[in-house]
Amino acid sequence: MTLFLADFKFIVFWWLFILGFSALFLPLTFSLFHRFFDKGYVFAKILSLTLVTYIVFCLSVIRLLPFTSFSILIILFLVFLADLYYLFVLKKWPSFKKTFLANFKFILLEEILFLTVLSLWSFVRGHTPDIEGLEKYMDWGFVNSALRTRFFPPADMWYAGSPINYYYFGHLVFALLTKISGLSSAITYNLSIATVCALTFVSTFSLSGNLVFHFLNTKKIKNVLLAGLISALLLTFGGNLHPLYKIIKIDIQNNGRLNLNPEAIKLAASTYWYPDATRFIGFDPDVDNKTIHEFPLYSFVVSDLHGHMNDIPLILFFLAFLFSYSLSLKKSNSQQTRPPDPKLFLPSGLFLSIAYMTNAWDLAVYGLFFALFLFLVQKNFWLTIGNGLLTIFFWYLFTLPYSLNFIPMAEGLNLVDVRSPFYQLCVLYGGFWLIAIPFVIWFLASSLRAKRGHLISNSDIFIFSLIILATILIIIPELIYVKDIYIFEHRRANTMFKLVYQAFIMYSLSSGYILIRLRKFFLYRLLFLLVLVSHLIYPYFAIKSYRDSRSEFKYWGLAGTDYLKEQFPDNFAVINWLNSNVSGQPNIVEAVGDSYTKFNQVSSATGLPTVVGWLVHEWLWRGGYDGPGSRSTEVTTIYESTDPIEVKNILQKYNVKYILVGDQEREKYPNLSETKFSTFAHVVFQSGNTRLYEIDK
Repeated sequence: MTLFLADFKFIVFWWLFILGFSALFLPLTFSLFHRFFDKGYVFAKILSLTLVTYIVFCLSVIRLLPFTSFSILIILFLVFLADLYYLFVLKKWPSFKKTFLANFKFILLEEILFLTVLSLWSFVRGHTPDIEGLEKYMDWGFVNSALRTRFFPPADMWYAGSPINYYYFGHLVFALLTKISGLSSAITYNLSIATVCALTFVSTFSLSGNLVFHFLNTKKIKNVLLAGLISALLLTFGGNLHPLYKIIKIDIQNNGRLNLNPEAIKLAASTYWYPDATRFIGFDPDVDNKTIHEFPLYSFVVSDLHGHMNDIPLILFFLAFLFSYSLSLKKSNSQQTRPPDPKLFLPSGLFLSIAYMTNAWDLAVYGLFFALFLFLVQKNFWLTIGNGLLTIFFWYLFTLPYSLNFIPMAEGLNLVDVRSPFYQLCVLYGGFWLIAIPFVIWFLASSLRAKRGHLISNSDIFIFSLIILATILIIIPELIYVKDIYIFEHRRANTMFKLVYQAFIMYSLSSGYILIRLRKFFLYRLLFLLVLVSHLIYPYFAIKSYRDSRSEFKYWGLAGTDYLKEQFPDNFAVINWLNSNVSGQPNIVEAVGDSYTKFNQVSSATGLPTVVGWLVHEWLWRGGYDGPGSRSTEVTTIYESTDPIEVKNILQKYNVKYILVGDQEREKYPNLSETKFSTFAHVVFQSGNTRLYEIDK
């Protein structure tokens, strides 16, 4: 606990920077969400971070401003001047002040919630802080490369001479916060995970609460807060029914029947492994159809700073924006002849472009929601088409600074040749279906009675749209999948993963509203409680089970590189030397690693591009194996050839400045010939038997 209190200064420092960003965007946020009971306060955090990052990104791409702290401060200062103009020249200060003070209790509540969840998940991360395993090297490498890059696009730290060919905008957001805060990325990596978790919780709380607020149109705020908390808990910390299913199955296998006494349940639960909830279809039983069906809490626990997780706050912001926009539509027939609205298609094009640059699949998913929800609200096909086409046009324009340096990786669509057993889908989504189906029945029945004066609110339509689209997203990978480099038995894994992840978010977001909407039915409230409890047992297993390689489970601190001191002390020394003594982004060469290994940790930790890093990842990003494979062969030549001229030519080809020779290089290249390096390079740093050579000018 003493160590956590010492780390708490980093948490507060980080929080204050986020608070400062959001304060500058409060006038814009209050304008966008003026009909929300909290005026959309929490969405200022998301809006500020994404817009400032996007502006800096665009100006850096055209080489007008480098990616420096000074450039970020310039943008923030310009926003500040815009605020002054809006508040004082346009004389909006009195109304802004009145709005802020009138909603201060909600603003304070949401800020407390944000800081609480940020601190809570930072504490959880401090028990397993190591930046290693799964795809952490990749995600951290993106951040570190961005921190060193002067002009975007950021350099690929595993493919020297080329930009990152992946969805990296979310990494830029946290690189920007890291740069302006001055904190080490070894600490901000874990703070970034906690930030996404906290933003997810408070954004869901606000959106779900506002859906109820506008349905009730009442001052009974307890229902608003209850709906917000339930949706936030399920979306941020909820799981599925798999733990319950597995415990029951193990209990029956051990006892020959279902034994409900506490000791039997405890014994069954002790053998449960939390990743199984995301690797069920194709794995249990083991068949040639392995899939992935993750959800936010799993992402927060395993803590890869990946696009599908980074984009959660932004897509919640986009959903809130669409709902807020729908509240501005006049309830009259005149809207049937309205032209497309720039207040809709311009922001939507921008938000969807940022979502695409963060996690490409979200463009299609939330583009579909855009079309479905607005059509049901406006009941005008051609107006929806017009707004949709203009949104796509501006999405294309806003995405250009990114897409000009990006090559898509999809290889086409295939029909599925095998489908998921229905009982497995029920285990994964049956709890949500039990919550949602009664609402769908109620909604359809109410729609039939609408002509007789029965009220169908925009909130009802919003929730109905979420449920319908979530269900479609679950059905799609049972029919088609996107072809990629995944091997045959995992052929539809990525398609299912990216789609059902969003389905989980949509179902969870709907839950709090549905409870309040159907609260008069006692049996439904009882059913809802059972489902809620069943979904919220997952955090116990996930947080408790996720251990690192340390001998005991305790709070180790937020620094994610301390494990290097124990496992790779010489590489750790090299990383520290490079980060302290090398400016800019010169290229290095180190041993080529297979994906998901501990190789290429120096390029990841420093952001200095190596000739080629994780092979399968580069195979995916470069659209084929030929380029990465050829580079891998050349790296082998660099380390094993005895011909200094041949080696020097390869090093010059990739403009390499530093050569690393350490334990991993000796392991990877058993015929390593080191003496040749002394003919054209000198040792600039040494730790133990690990040497870093700098090529002579």
